[in-house]
Amino acid sequence: MVDYSNQDFKSGDYIIREGEAPTCAYVLKSGRVEVVKSRTDGGEAILENLKPGDMFGEMAMVDMQPRSTSVRAVEDCTVIVVDSQTFTQKLENLDIFSRKLVQTLTTRLRNQSQKLADLSSPTSLLKAAKKGQLEPGKISHTSVLIRDDYRDKIDFGKIRLLMGDSNPQSRQGIKGGLHMQGFREIEDVNNAKDFRSLIASTDYDLIVVDSSLNVGDISDVINDIRHGKMSTSPFAVIFAIIEQPDPKTLEKLAEAGLDDVLVKPVALANIIDRVERRIKKRKDFVVTLDYVGPDRRSSARVGGEQIPLVAVPNPLSFKALELIDERTYASLSKEALSRIEDLKIERFAVQIDWLRGKIATQITENQNPKFFLERMFDVTQALIEKLDRRNDETHVTNCRLILSNLDDFEVGTADMKGEEWENFAALTRQLRTELGPKKTA
Repeated sequence: MVDYSNQDFKSGDYIIREGEAPTCAYVLKSGRVEVVKSRTDGGEAILENLKPGDMFGEMAMVDMQPRSTSVRAVEDCTVIVVDSQTFTQKLENLDIFSRKLVQTLTTRLRNQSQKLADLSSPTSLLKAAKKGQLEPGKISHTSVLIRDDYRDKIDFGKIRLLMGDSNPQSRQGIKGGLHMQGFREIEDVNNAKDFRSLIASTDYDLIVVDSSLNVGDISDVINDIRHGKMSTSPFAVIFAIIEQPDPKTLEKLAEAGLDDVLVKPVALANIIDRVERRIKKRKDFVVTLDYVGPDRRSSARVGGEQIPLVAVPNPLSFKALELIDERTYASLSKEALSRIEDLKIERFAVQIDWLRGKIATQITENQNPKFFLERMFDVTQALIEKLDRRNDETHVTNCRLILSNLDDFEVGTADMKGEEWENFAALTRQLRTELGPKKTA
């Protein structure tokens, strides 16, 4: 019988480090340890928490490659050391098929560990789900944690948080855990109607909502927040918790403008991690005709239109770190809101002229342009509302003239191919030139 040795480690000690050459494997005898993986963005992720009886460090012993992850003690622990000679003997005692199987699985696990460490945003999850890379019920990236050297400076007490979850046990459990972490201003609801009502009347800094409130209703509320239709600031940080990472759900939530998605099972540590990550940094916003929210693009399209980014204020860092005063934060918010409104007007002006081009194409091809006429009517009316708030009477008059022309075209009292159409096209081009994005040299 092999005589295994024991080794003790203190909380915070590294038992193995990523990149080191392997010399042995371990079995956790007592205590708790976490498996840590370096992320490609420079941070680190906790992939798994191990319990007594679990083995670790065995992958590197199988393929004799550098350690793919680190293992760190969460509390004082004791491990059983399986030295290289003993491990090799055990492996060689397997038949050739079993040995090959172990080696193949080890290679796959190495690759999967890096993928899971890098998955965090709704866009990343959506891409993976569409490619079939996420297996329902086996999502482990929700255990991702990031270690920050300023963690002791964070004060959660002033962050105003709203939780939405129809499950009372889950809702109260997370609420109690967050309170223990220092959150004090927490409100919770168990249905979509109350969720919308509170957001319509209260300015929250952080929203954590479970998909049990209905993904469609949640998405509508998030969209309204981002477009400034609620009392909650458009810059609130929003997390959604979902059952399964199916593409339809992820796409709907991502298009609404949320910050992060967490896939069940979700522990308190997952939520705290996301909060800390967003305190440290949040993405700039993108503004299109229908979307306002965090930039979802992994990279800009080559040769595509350059959509400007808007640096938005971060209510979490403002409340938790108090690096700026209220007056400065209010000024930053006002500036960002003004910039977003400018970009909305730009996008509307561009869309109106683009729709005019689509209508012309439909006429040339003897197609019915009714859809594009109606869409152009709606977009122009929406632009008038925005211009009215700015007292821009000149462009409001031009937009009303566009609406009048559209009515004439639809009922047939104006010609869509002659001089009247050319005058109409000149009007939409002028609107785009004067209100659309300015070309830079």
